[in-house]
Amino acid sequence: MKRNPLECGVFEDEETARKYSRESEKWMENIAKSFISVAKKWGITNGRVLDVGTGPGSLAIEFAKKIPNTKVVGLDLSDVVLAVASENARKNEVASRVSFKKGNAEDMPFDDDTFDLVISSNTLHLLEDPVQMFNEVQRVLTCEGRFFISDFRRSLLGIFTVHIRASYSSKEVRDLLNKSELQNWEVKDSFFWLTILSKEKE
Repeated sequence: MKRNPLECGVFEDEETARKYSRESEKWMENIAKSFISVAKKWGITNGRVLDVGTGPGSLAIEFAKKIPNTKVVGLDLSDVVLAVASENARKNEVASRVSFKKGNAEDMPFDDDTFDLVISSNTLHLLEDPVQMFNEVQRVLTCEGRFFISDFRRSLLGIFTVHIRASYSSKEVRDLLNKSELQNWEVKDSFFWLTILSKEKE
């Protein structure tokens, strides 16, 4: 099935952002479990974490709640959704450890070697230039930093779902990664999901 890119702008009104926030709470907790499980397996118990495409902050907040010695920064383009994310962090009593910043995943407003872990969920298929996002992940990670990027996997059963039609196949993602500066990666896939993560250290 051919990829059908999705023209998706940033959230521009508060009502839409709040609706998405409520809906994402229903499923993001389960998605967050896989991120948290891998982080713990890697021995990440503290340090600085970046959530790219944070939206209403659900993944960033869950991460901070489950790994309480981390400092998490959520990055997104929408002022409206970032305001909702900040409110959600306060409600979940993690505002002292979770902050949010406006910025583009393809041109991140952070210095080199800033983060110990970069995470991202369901954002890759929305980007104009995924290769540049991978380059930025490599740049902002510390030398020992790791990454965990998850997105929809395009499949025939998702033919009627616009986000799945806009997502990448395993081969397409590998081709993009090979063009990028991101190092030490591997791609894993299941029926609906693609995961790009740091290889296990030997």
